[in-house]
This record gives sequence, C-alpha cells and structure tokens, in this order.
Amino acid sequence: MRNKKSIFGSNLERILVFDDSLLGPHARALLADLRGAAKSGLSLTVIVLAATLVDVIRHETAGPAGYLDGAIFNFAGNKNDLNWLRIRRNHFLHHEGPSDGLMGEVQSAEWLIDEAVRALGVLVKYLDDLF
Repeated sequence: MRNKKSIFGSNLERILVFDDSLLGPHARALLADLRGAAKSGLSLTVIVLAATLVDVIRHETAGPAGYLDGAIFNFAGNKNDLNWLRIRRNHFLHHEGPSDGLMGEVQSAEWLIDEAVRALGVLVKYLDDLF
C-alpha cells in the first residue's frame, strides 16, 4: 500500500492551496471535507466528494455559477473525465450493480486509490479552467 502522504501528490497540494473564497458556501464546505478525506487517504470519499463538488460549483448561484458566464462552464474540464467521475460516483452511491473496487477484490484498495488520484486530477483541471 502506498504512503498516504504521497497518494495524491501534486493534485492534493493544488486542492489544499486553492482559494476557496471563489466558491459559494456549499462548495466551500464540500471542499473542506474533500481536503480532509484526501489527507486521510479516504479514496472512496475523495471520488464521491470530487464529483459532488463539480456539480455544486456548476449550480450554486452563491458561487461561480452566479458570476461567471455560462459558456465558461461548457468549456471547463475534460468532458470525458467529468463524465467518468459522475458515472463512478453514481455507481457507488446508487449501487448500480457490482462495482470494481467494492467487491472485495484483492487489489480493490489500490484500484480505488488510482481512481481517487484521477478524480482529484479531474477536479483540479476543472478548477483551473474556471479560474
């Protein structure tokens, strides 16, 4: 198993220093929990919160959705990656059948870490494009 500190690497650092004053109150609360989950190495939670944060940022009018042009949201992030993130989150939360990483596979923890790393990368790209 990888060291918690190095699991998320530079994406975690970028999330930790992101200026949360750019976000609305709901997104700020989610970001705070995402930071804690990532620092603790909670892979499944990181995936769920990263996807949820993207949705909240997109719709919370007290945040960027209230002051950024809607076209900016259309071009923010990689659409394939954002779609993967949403599908993966929904698969976990809505139990849409058996899910890799949650079936007791020997390497499930490693798979979830890899997906959490990807989820943070997707979120970082999304935030970079917005701000």
